[in-house]
Amino acid sequence: MSDQPPPPPPGNYPPPPPPGGGGYPPPPPGGGGYPPPPPGGGGYPPPPPPGGYPPPPPPGGYPPPPPPGGAPGYPPPPQAGYPPPGGGYPPPGAPGFGGAQRYSVGEAFSWAWNKFTNNAVPFLVATLVWGLVVVVLQVIFNLLGAALNDGDTASYMADEGSFAFSYSLDSPGAVIVSIIGWVVMLIVGAAIQSAYISGVLDIANGRQVSIGSFFTPRNVGNVVIAGLIVGILTSIGLFLCVIPGLIVAIFTMFTIVALLDRNLAPVDAIKTSFNVVKDNFGQALLTWLVMLVIVAVGALLCGVGLLVAIPLMILIEVYAFRKLSGGQVAELNPQPLPPGPAQ
Repeated sequence: MSDQPPPPPPGNYPPPPPPGGGGYPPPPPGGGGYPPPPPGGGGYPPPPPPGGYPPPPPPGGYPPPPPPGGAPGYPPPPQAGYPPPGGGYPPPGAPGFGGAQRYSVGEAFSWAWNKFTNNAVPFLVATLVWGLVVVVLQVIFNLLGAALNDGDTASYMADEGSFAFSYSLDSPGAVIVSIIGWVVMLIVGAAIQSAYISGVLDIANGRQVSIGSFFTPRNVGNVVIAGLIVGILTSIGLFLCVIPGLIVAIFTMFTIVALLDRNLAPVDAIKTSFNVVKDNFGQALLTWLVMLVIVAVGALLCGVGLLVAIPLMILIEVYAFRKLSGGQVAELNPQPLPPGPAQ
């Protein structure tokens, strides 16, 4: 007999281990060679909701709107996309906005007369004081011109919108005095127009006025510039066979009123006056002629009639501008509002 071990089983593999391990360590408890799963099973966080995506946003795909008045820490959103009106401009629908309204010169005169009689003392005092200021300044510069000139003395002419002057070239001193006098009268005239028309605008707004209402000038610089532009244009037109100057005077008749009423720049005020007259030429021309007639009649009454004529003329001018440009004016006998703040 041979001592060699028996041959391995077919397949040349070692025999399977005997039951119970056969030389291998026993498997760990639980089987599989892995540690037991953590509590809860699976070893992973709970699965996401069906679909694998986070929950959808609210309907519309946008976050909910902030509460009324804006989100915390932020100012409320602007209304209608525009800031509230201010800076001297009336809000929409207030005087100076909108289309032309029904207008007649007869209604303008009736309204002007009613407002004059209801405020006669402030009008008369203001017109008298401002008139004396102009006369005294004219006398002073005329006397200075006469003292420096052997020929013609300097003379001045003032109207509602501009000032003109003439002088003799015989004396350089008289020329200098004339130029200085013209500049002074231009500035003083602008202050007078500004204060006087501002008082009339208060009346058109339904406010109660006093004597002081006609002595508070505003926007004097812009009034000076506007008056200077209108004066130059009118003078050029008068040199061109007079008619063009009259046309310029008609189309610029509302310049100072528009400037003060809407707080406009000088050029914008001239454009506004031009557009109002262009769109209502017949009524504007008739109004301009009536204003000239009123001033002429007042001047014929020894000059005293100007104390009434000048207020009536400016009242008619303000009424016409407001109506023809779509603005409003106070009724004939309204309950007056308290005086407005100083401009």
